[in-house]
Amino acid sequence: MKNEKTISKRDKINLLVSGVLILFGIMLVIYPLFGELSPNRLLYIILSIYGVIKLIEYVKSRLEGDKEDLYTGILCIIVALSGIKFLNNDTVIVISLTLASWTGLMAIIKLIKLDYYHDRGNIMIYTNLVTFSLFLLMGLLTSINLYFEHSIQTLILGYFFIINGLLNLLEDAVRISFDYKKNKK
Repeated sequence: MKNEKTISKRDKINLLVSGVLILFGIMLVIYPLFGELSPNRLLYIILSIYGVIKLIEYVKSRLEGDKEDLYTGILCIIVALSGIKFLNNDTVIVISLTLASWTGLMAIIKLIKLDYYHDRGNIMIYTNLVTFSLFLLMGLLTSINLYFEHSIQTLILGYFFIINGLLNLLEDAVRISFDYKKNKK
C-alpha cells in the first residue's frame, strides 16, 4: 500500500509539472497582447522557473536511477544564467542559438532516459523514442523559424512550450497507464 501512495504522489507531481509547462506556453501565446519584454528575456525567465520546478520535482519524486529531472533542471538554469550575457545582443540570433543549444542538450538528456529504459527492458522506450523524435524535430524547426518580429517570436515560443508540455504529458499518461495495468494484474 505504501508503494502505491508514493507512485501516486510521483505521478501527480509529474502531471502537474507537465501542466505547468503547458501553462507557460499559454502565457507566452497570450503575452504579446500585454507585455513589453523581448522574447529572449521571456525565454530565460521561463527556463529559470522551469529549471527550479524540475529540481523540485526531482527532490519530491526521486526514482532510483532516473535523473532526467535533475539534469533538466540544472541545464535549464545554466542556459538561463548564460543568457544574461547575451541580453543586449541581436534577439533573433541569440534566441535561435539558445533554443537550438537547449534542444540539443535536452536531446542528450532524453537519450540518457532512453538508455535507462533500454537497459531495464521497459516498454516505455517506444513512447519516449517517439516523443524524443518529435521534441527534437519541433525544437530544431522552432529555432530555425524565429526570424520574425517580437510578437511572432513570442507566439512561436509559446507554441513550442505548449507542444513540449503535451509531449511530457503524453509520456506521463502512457507510463501511468502501464503502471496501472501492471499493478492491476
